[in-house]
Amino acid sequence: MSFDISLPGLYKESWREAYRADREDVPRLSSYQAPGCEPVTFIYKNLEFTGGQAVETAEYPFYGLWSNETLNHKPQIINVNGFLRGERYLKQRAAFANALLIPTSDDQPGFFDHPLWGRFKVIVENYNIQESADENGQCEISLTLKRAGVSLEKRAAALARTDFIKPKEVALIAAEEFARTEANNINETALTEINTATLLQSFGSIKAILSKGIGGIRAAQTILNTVTNELNGVTNLIDQGIKEPMALARTMINSIFSIVGTVLSVSDSAEAVIDYFFKFDNKKNLMMMFLSFFNLRIPVDTVTVNQAKTKILIENFFRTVSLCASAELMTRIDDINLKEINGYWSLYANLENEINLENPDLYKAVVEMRATLSQTLKRKTIRDELQKNIIKPVSLLSLSHYLGCGDEKIWAMNLIEDSLLISGEVSYV
Repeated sequence: MSFDISLPGLYKESWREAYRADREDVPRLSSYQAPGCEPVTFIYKNLEFTGGQAVETAEYPFYGLWSNETLNHKPQIINVNGFLRGERYLKQRAAFANALLIPTSDDQPGFFDHPLWGRFKVIVENYNIQESADENGQCEISLTLKRAGVSLEKRAAALARTDFIKPKEVALIAAEEFARTEANNINETALTEINTATLLQSFGSIKAILSKGIGGIRAAQTILNTVTNELNGVTNLIDQGIKEPMALARTMINSIFSIVGTVLSVSDSAEAVIDYFFKFDNKKNLMMMFLSFFNLRIPVDTVTVNQAKTKILIENFFRTVSLCASAELMTRIDDINLKEINGYWSLYANLENEINLENPDLYKAVVEMRATLSQTLKRKTIRDELQKNIIKPVSLLSLSHYLGCGDEKIWAMNLIEDSLLISGEVSYV
C-alpha cells in the first residue's frame, strides 16, 4: 500500500509552456477521464484546491490556555469550473455527462488533468451542468472532486497479521510485569513483595481450574495426556521447590497456549466431523471458559495485607493470560455470525475491563491486540454475512428465516433448482 499526498508533477514550470500557449502547438485543455474511458476535454475557467489538517483543540485543561493536536490530513478537494463550447458541443456534453455517471472509487478512480496542476486521481463527489437560453453553443460545468486515497480493504490487507503483536507475546509482557514485583536489579523498583505461600497455593489452584477445562475437550486420549503433562509442569516446579514468579508465570503461559493449540488442531482434524454431528465445538467452549474468568476469584485464603496483594496480582496476571488465550481462539473461529461476534466481543470487553493496565507497555500491547482482533472479526463479518455454506439441505423458507434475508433476494442472487432442498454456497444480503 502506497499513497502520496503531494501534488503531481508539473508539465512545465512556465505557465505559457504548460498551456502550450504558442502558435505552433495545440493548446492543452483540462479534461476528466472516467475509469476505463477516453478523456473528455473542457475549457477551464477557475479552480479551487483545498486541504488542511484535522486538528483537535483542547480549550479547558490547565486554565487560561488551549492545546492543539494534529490528528491527520484532511482529504484534498478540487472544485473546478469551466465550459463546453463549440458548434457541436452537444455531443461533447453527452460524453461528459456519461463519463460522470460512471462510479469511481479508490481502487477505480477517475483522472482530472489540468495544464497548471498536473494529473490527479480523483473521486467524483458532485457535478453540475448548467445551460442558458441566451448562451447558445455552450454550457457551464462545475465539478467537486476528492483526491483518491487507499481503499479500506487494501489498508486492512497491508496490516498483515504477522505485523501485529501475537496474543502469546502479550501474555509474556504480562509475565514480565508480574515478575517485576520482585525486582532484583538495584535500578528497578519492586511493586510489592510476593508472599511465597500464597504464590504457590494460587498457582496450584489455577492449575486445578484449568484441569477441569481440559476435561471438557473432545480429543484422542494421547493428545489430552500431552496437554495434561504440560499443565503438570506448574506443579512440577512447585514440587521442585522453585518459587520464582517468572518461572511459574512462563510455565503457566506455555500450558495455556498448549491447550489452545491442541483445541485448534483437533478442530481442524477429522475429529471435527464427529464434533459436528454431536453439536460440540471445542474452540467455542474453551473460549467461553477463558472469557468467564473476568470475575475469577482464586480460592485461597489470605490473612495479611501482603498475602492479599499477592493474590490480587496473580488474579490480574491470570485474567490477562486468559484474555490472550481468548483472542487467539476468537481469531480462529470460522463458523460465526454477527450476533455471536457481538456477544463474544462484549464478554471480551468485560474481561479486559477487569485487568489492571497501569503498566504502559502492557496497556499498549493489550490495545494493539484488541485492534488486531477487531480487524479480524470485521473481515469475518463481511465474509460470513454475505455468503454461507449450507451443509445440510433446508427449505427456502427456513433458509430465509435463518439468514434474516427475504426469500426473493435469495432467489435473485442464487441458482435455485429446488426450493425445498437448498445446500452449498448461498449468497445473500
